[in-house]
Amino acid sequence: MTQDATTSEGQDRGDRQELERLRAEVAEARHHLLTVQDHVVGIEAENGRLHRDLTRVTMELRQARRRTKRLTEQRDELRRRLDDLRPRLDRNRARVAELEGAGSARPSVARRAARRVRSALR
Repeated sequence: MTQDATTSEGQDRGDRQELERLRAEVAEARHHLLTVQDHVVGIEAENGRLHRDLTRVTMELRQARRRTKRLTEQRDELRRRLDDLRPRLDRNRARVAELEGAGSARPSVARRAARRVRSALR
């Protein structure tokens, strides 16, 4: 064998090693690309779920705010009615106390009249 043949075989072996190295590098790059694409798909799916959850929670928040507003208005209306009725209640309680106090201190008109008639008949 000549010098050129030995060099050619060594070069072929070196070229094959370089080719294998490049193929391995390409395979690794493809694997990395697939992994990244898989992560992107996963992130997009999570983004969709989060967006759906956000929409649902936003709707629930709106409903809760409307309910709170309605209940606050009802509470305020009931407080106004209570404030309007308290003086009336106080007047009625005073009147009941007056009538209960007056009834025990003095007999009714009918009893007084009956007593007078009985005493006149004696």
